[in-house]
Amino acid sequence: MHSFKSYLLLLALYLYSSSFFLYGQTQASCNAAITPPPSGTLCYGTPLTATTGATGNVFYRWQKDGEDIFGANQKTYSLTSSGSYRVIVQSTSCATDTSDAVTVTVSEQEASFTADQKERIQPQSADTCGIPVRVELKNESKPEGSGSGLTYTWEVTRQDGKTPLFKFLDGTNANSFEPVLQFNEKGQYTVKLKIQGPCNPNGEEGPDDPADPENPDTQKDGRYVHEEQVLIVYPQVTPNNIEECEDLTAPPYTVRGSSLATFDANLGTIDPTSIIWTVPPGVTISDIQAEDPEITFPTRSGSYEIKVTFRNECESVLEPGVITVNFNPRPPTPVLPKAEEFVCSGITYTISPSPSSSTKLYNFYRTPTGGTALNTGGPAPIYTVGPLSSRSVYYIAAFENGCESLERAMFTLNIIQEDLENTIAADQTICADTKPASLSGSNARVGNSNPSYLWVSRTDSSPIYAAASTQAGRNDQQTYSPPVLTETTYFRRLVIFPNCPNPDSSNIVTVEVLPIIDPSTNVIEADKPVVCKGEVPTLTGNLLSGDIEYLWESSTTSATAGFIPAVPAEGSDNTNGASFTPRFITQTTWYRRTAKYRNTNCAPVPSAEAIEITIDELPPVPIVKAAAVTTCENSSAVLEVVPVTGGTATLTYVWYTEATGGDPIGSGSPFNTPPLTSDATFYVEAQNENECISTRRTAVRVTVSPISANAGNDTTIIQGQSVTLRGSGGGANATFTWSPADGLSNPNIANPVATPAGNTTATTTVTYTLTVSNGAECEAIDEVTITVIPRITVFNTFSPNRDGINETWEIPNIQNYPEATVEIFNRYGAPVYKSSGYSQPWDGTHNGNPLPLATYYYIIRLNKNEKPFTGSVTLIR
Repeated sequence: MHSFKSYLLLLALYLYSSSFFLYGQTQASCNAAITPPPSGTLCYGTPLTATTGATGNVFYRWQKDGEDIFGANQKTYSLTSSGSYRVIVQSTSCATDTSDAVTVTVSEQEASFTADQKERIQPQSADTCGIPVRVELKNESKPEGSGSGLTYTWEVTRQDGKTPLFKFLDGTNANSFEPVLQFNEKGQYTVKLKIQGPCNPNGEEGPDDPADPENPDTQKDGRYVHEEQVLIVYPQVTPNNIEECEDLTAPPYTVRGSSLATFDANLGTIDPTSIIWTVPPGVTISDIQAEDPEITFPTRSGSYEIKVTFRNECESVLEPGVITVNFNPRPPTPVLPKAEEFVCSGITYTISPSPSSSTKLYNFYRTPTGGTALNTGGPAPIYTVGPLSSRSVYYIAAFENGCESLERAMFTLNIIQEDLENTIAADQTICADTKPASLSGSNARVGNSNPSYLWVSRTDSSPIYAAASTQAGRNDQQTYSPPVLTETTYFRRLVIFPNCPNPDSSNIVTVEVLPIIDPSTNVIEADKPVVCKGEVPTLTGNLLSGDIEYLWESSTTSATAGFIPAVPAEGSDNTNGASFTPRFITQTTWYRRTAKYRNTNCAPVPSAEAIEITIDELPPVPIVKAAAVTTCENSSAVLEVVPVTGGTATLTYVWYTEATGGDPIGSGSPFNTPPLTSDATFYVEAQNENECISTRRTAVRVTVSPISANAGNDTTIIQGQSVTLRGSGGGANATFTWSPADGLSNPNIANPVATPAGNTTATTTVTYTLTVSNGAECEAIDEVTITVIPRITVFNTFSPNRDGINETWEIPNIQNYPEATVEIFNRYGAPVYKSSGYSQPWDGTHNGNPLPLATYYYIIRLNKNEKPFTGSVTLIR
């Protein structure tokens, strides 16, 4: 069988999973409703009945026109008046709900009348004073008026049991709406009215009227009957009893007699000499025979009885008027069963100062003194507050005999959720298949309320919270010990308080379960598996996801054993996962990298494989065939290394221009240097297939034999002219060779005469190459270009006669001489034409006017260096 506590935990888990995780689903409504009453006007006392889906303990609160009805806390409520009614239903099994309003009209069928209208009928009886007396009865029954549909029955009896002597007047009778009576005998009579209508068709006297409690001396309990006492002839005293609250600190209490009693002479006159007041000892009175004396009570404490009697002209009062003056003691300050209570937010709470007694009454306040009572319907044994949302303080005064206690008792309703501390700790990171540390939780006790606990958990693969495993410990304690975990798990603790509809959920604690590192993902590599003696390798590795701690290890034993932390190079460490450089290596060594999650007890995982590093010896320092060589200027030198014999390694020779450092300029043996213009020294080192380099470089000195060739400056000549070439260079023993030899006076001398053939119509060029040799196998080459411009042709006649033929003096090839000038003179030496360049040939005019036929003389200057052309030209028609 399950214990109550286990049921509570199961309930909490159900509520938690169904409301917290299903995105805000709330507790089902109590579905409050009122059974529809019959239509039409209802009779007083007709019950309204509440319906609900609530189970277990159900609480009802009826309201009329939006206000609570005092004492109406049952499933049914008897109607007393018209209005709009609702019922509020509360239960731990459902959410508080308020019904829809039901509006009813209640028949106010009620018997009521007065018998105050009296007068003495004249003439009076000769033998009896004050007789006869006329009494008119005023019917105040409801519904009002003689046309209300009610029937009336009037009865008259004597208090002493004798047959009453009376009769109906003015045509009225025992069933009239408002009968008139004549009493013929003095005495005390009881007049009774009984009504009959739709709500009591059989004439029953009920229902009971809670607003008019039982008074067996004067009337029935029924709502459909009413009685009044009618006194004939006899005067009477109407006592005005006083109920005051005891006050021992107050001065003596003084009151007027008219405040204590009302004298009714009953249609007669008061005999002032007949008034007699009787007061108890200690009470003083100003005049016992005065109608309105001053009466003083020594203290506002205790009870006093005062009597007064008088007579009219006919009779004395039947009985002295007895007035009570009570100074009721105040009840003591309430002693509450508890000074505070811890309740859940959202509930309604009933404050019950005396749970074992429903007759003790109290007033409920929000202030320690003064203020207005919260229970507006009058003192009550209980008071219901809520729904509560925050801590609330109430002050309770006891109420007895119309008096409140002088002091109020304080009662505090604390909200559990405000004082609740429901925290758990702590987040952890563990390795897969290991057990986390226990989870701690705060003590969630609030005041005198002890909660129940339930630890719940979820994972990413199972996202709905469920009761945590009990494999390693109970899940209903303040703390919790989780079992071995294989995936990240989230924990919460539920705190459940009795009568609270929903559990409180703590913060989330995450136990992160780190996945096992797969060795195949831990990959490393070396920049070279073979290192040269004196060098060290650089190892690199991929970086794994997560907060990983790395360690580089080395072994000189094998790839699987003998590993110790590797010694890092100066200024570095062996925990840099991305790269590692050892300080030294003197023999074959294996390297690996381990990886583990930082700040965990997870075992380090070595890399998928260890990398073997071996050592290669350095090649010998190169030996060159010649440490000094000579070459020609602007020529390469050939440098060679003596081959190594007896070795198996293949060596490469690399050449530099620096003894150390620098960039290589080439490799191999023999090696051709770049063309040289000055002496230089070259350096060679040996390098094997593993790029191991000899300990130093070997130098070769290259001496450059200087030689140069200068073919002279390029020049331009006119067709048919000659030019002397001016070659130089090579020193005293130099030899010269020009090519091509065509047009040269001697191709083997430094300054031959060149006469290029040229062209009569177009400019041509000829390039001569000069080779200079110094006799030491060194040569130098240079070139010179000769440009040959065709000669101009000068005609001695033209005919500018406008026949379109030979209209201008054309000078062929003059366009090749942009600096040329042409001047023409007549036979008298006067200039008739001049131009710089000859872009516009002469047309035989001067200033636009044709010149006469004649012979004219010209001077043509091609440039400043050439001899001018002179001659004559004749104009003909």
